[in-house]
Amino acid sequence: MPSEPLSMLLYKLFLFCYPKIAKLLGFFNPKAKQWTIGQEGVWNEIEANQIKLQGHPIIWLHAASYGEFEQGLPIIEAIKIKYPQYKIWVTFFSPSGYLHRKDDPNVDAVTYLPFDGPKNAANFLNKVNPKLIVFIKYEFWFNYLSEAKARKIPSILASAIFRKDQIFFKWYGGFYKNMLSLFSSILVQDHEIYDLVAPILTKTRLFISGDTRFDRVMHTSSTSQPIEWMHLLDGHKNIIAGSTWKEDDAILFKTTAHFNQFNWIIVPHHVDEKNIDACKRTYPSAITLTQLLNSNQKQTRPIVLIIDCIGLLRNIYQYAFISYVGGGFGKDGVHNVLEPAAFGKPVIWGYNDAKFKEAIGLRNQKGGYRIKNEAEFVMHVNELIQTTSHYDKICTNARNYIQINAGATQKTMKEIMIQLEKS
Repeated sequence: MPSEPLSMLLYKLFLFCYPKIAKLLGFFNPKAKQWTIGQEGVWNEIEANQIKLQGHPIIWLHAASYGEFEQGLPIIEAIKIKYPQYKIWVTFFSPSGYLHRKDDPNVDAVTYLPFDGPKNAANFLNKVNPKLIVFIKYEFWFNYLSEAKARKIPSILASAIFRKDQIFFKWYGGFYKNMLSLFSSILVQDHEIYDLVAPILTKTRLFISGDTRFDRVMHTSSTSQPIEWMHLLDGHKNIIAGSTWKEDDAILFKTTAHFNQFNWIIVPHHVDEKNIDACKRTYPSAITLTQLLNSNQKQTRPIVLIIDCIGLLRNIYQYAFISYVGGGFGKDGVHNVLEPAAFGKPVIWGYNDAKFKEAIGLRNQKGGYRIKNEAEFVMHVNELIQTTSHYDKICTNARNYIQINAGATQKTMKEIMIQLEKS
């Protein structure tokens, strides 16, 4: 059929063009520049880690970016307990994952994934020699998967998510349909996805496992530690806005005027100097966490506090009266609504959540609200602060949603055990 050669040609064209386009974009885009730099040095880094892990059996886990690594972390931790003799080698496609997790203590090696191609795939598998491969959520690299299948290295796609508008389900997507069959097993998040994928799979094991992020946020909420500097904000309830972009901040700033009895804690998605400066211009009366810590003065009045360092967000949510999760007013969509929900906090986010099943599930469970504008934000906050019983019900719904959907890690580990026994 002509559709298969066409889709394969498009894939090869993508592989040819992407590095060249990224290099050009690197003159204007820091993320593209970081990716290009990472690819230029990737083999030296791989060889250094190969020497470090020589003689140990290896499980290779690949995550596109930071968020996918968070999904993979419960699996990594479970592997470490069940198979302590194995070393975990993690690869990233995106700089945002690699740069934040390259020194992660939970894993034994972290590198970029060399860009897909027959030579790169063969060379990488020669050096790493994994006993098992785990891809997280939605990464599909043809040459790596086909090379692994040829070598009879089992590969699992974990916490997988698919949508009916994707190329796998188009008349011209034959090449991509076949790519799915290269996995030894695919573990999807729910029945709807299972029903979508099942008709195009014949040889690949297909299971419903759920989403390991629920396990991750449950663990975070149950093991969270107190944040020492929070006592400087005692006496006022907090509205905590995490992973915010400029579109979120524009609405948040207007909303602060309606609720100046609260501390507003703003955690930007990017905390580099440029973005923090932009955030400070949006909230002209705000202070940064660095300024608060330097003064070490207890705040007697509610303030707007901008968090200007990384790694604090998931713990800060425990102090929220109401939480807001950013991204929903941008083209990429809402960020992780599960983190505050795990603490039993009402969650509010912007309208772009159509591709995020966890956000849709949370609002269907009535544990959070999707908003379109400032007026809806104000309305829902008023609902939450005016009736204690309503507030308590939303909190319970949010927490229950997390607990009901936990357990994916255990199901994933069962399949990992089966595949390791085969290898």
